[in-house]
Amino acid sequence: MNKKFSLADGMEHHKAGNFKLADEIYLSLQNLDPYNVKLLCLRGLVAQSVNQPDKAIELFQKANILQPDDFNIQLQLGITYSQMGEINLSNPFYEKAMALAPNAIEPLVNYGNNLCKLKLFDKAFSAYQKAMILEPTSSRLNYNIGTLFLNKMDPDGAIKWLEAAVTLDPIYTSAWNSLGAALTETDDLHRALVAYQKASSLDSEFIEPLFNQHAIYIDLGMADQVIDALQKAIAIDENNNTLKFFLGIAYQYYGEDAKSAALIDSISKNADIYPEISSWNYLQNEFFSNPKLVGTNTKTIQIAIDAAKLDGLNLEFGVYNGKSIRRIALLINEDIHGFDSFEGLPESWNDEPQGSYSTEGCLPEVPKNVVLHKGWFNETLPGFIREFKAPIRFLHIDCDLYSSTKTILDLLAPKIVSGTVIVFDEFIGYKSWDRDEFKAFKEAAQLYGWKYELLTFSFVTKQVALIIK
Repeated sequence: MNKKFSLADGMEHHKAGNFKLADEIYLSLQNLDPYNVKLLCLRGLVAQSVNQPDKAIELFQKANILQPDDFNIQLQLGITYSQMGEINLSNPFYEKAMALAPNAIEPLVNYGNNLCKLKLFDKAFSAYQKAMILEPTSSRLNYNIGTLFLNKMDPDGAIKWLEAAVTLDPIYTSAWNSLGAALTETDDLHRALVAYQKASSLDSEFIEPLFNQHAIYIDLGMADQVIDALQKAIAIDENNNTLKFFLGIAYQYYGEDAKSAALIDSISKNADIYPEISSWNYLQNEFFSNPKLVGTNTKTIQIAIDAAKLDGLNLEFGVYNGKSIRRIALLINEDIHGFDSFEGLPESWNDEPQGSYSTEGCLPEVPKNVVLHKGWFNETLPGFIREFKAPIRFLHIDCDLYSSTKTILDLLAPKIVSGTVIVFDEFIGYKSWDRDEFKAFKEAAQLYGWKYELLTFSFVTKQVALIIK
């Protein structure tokens, strides 16, 4: 670099987005002053901006050695490690930044976000609450807390925070979409639809609320709107094979077989939607029972309970924080028994490590007609079976794993009789679908001679409901 530039020149180019030139200027100045912390940090910020996190870490760490108690250096190290997905490396820097500047909101919020990713929801909520004291009218914080409650499968808890977010910022598109998701989970479909439509009106290129609208329209029986929402989503992303798959399913379900066949055939060789295509191939062999296409999990549960006419036991396996069992308890006038270790998955499942969905042994709050049985299924079920002699009326299986599902079905087989209704929460349309709950059920059906008919299927929720004949 022949021309001499000043620090102000570099910062001006940096601000204008001329990152390459800015870094060259900073480097030329740093060569004259190798231990200049400000120059190291500015170069680190440039590296962040051009997606060179390793370089950014190297520069910020050099600055950190020279100035270990600098708030901004700790913050930027936390941010950069977060961008790299290295949450456990990021958090100690956020913690030090918070100690150095207790009234700074950014490390609190970022730390809370990281804790959410680690599913440490209570600790995340505590961080967000501290941030709310500093900035009580922040729409972003209300949105983050609402998202936290959604992620911990507590839509009732999410709604007030998301409503506050859109009240504080009426053009907060993501908050409107998340509010729609929370309302959907609480079966408030008409209000959910309004929220999704608001999100779409604010950002016509936002695919997610259009997809979510199609799910609501399915359950409201609005076929034309289902297809229109999916067509609009595909117009935004013409290469999205998943959206095309959903449209193909809608075409067939609503009687447009030729359109469905052409669309499904055009995408059937794409590996990215193999789980959907293979699930669909299975389902088509089950269509003699004319199952209902469903868009939401609450609709699946409602249809299943309505179909359960048998006098008998109501059971759920995989309670976690009680979201679904509370819904079921509201729909029946009988006891429902919930089984869970409350210690999380006993083994890893897809991208979920062992221990995921743990409540650390704490039981959720549930209505009076819910009876919880804490422990591993193979330990709690034998005693339950000896005590309760009735057949099973309604069975909700939400335990993900083949091994757990097999344990349930093998132990309960004598109680699964004609008229028993079963809802599987993870049955179709995801990468290991044919190795998990589906596989355990198909093996059990063959072993115990069960004949069955599908009542519902949903590629949105991955659920099916079926009845033993």
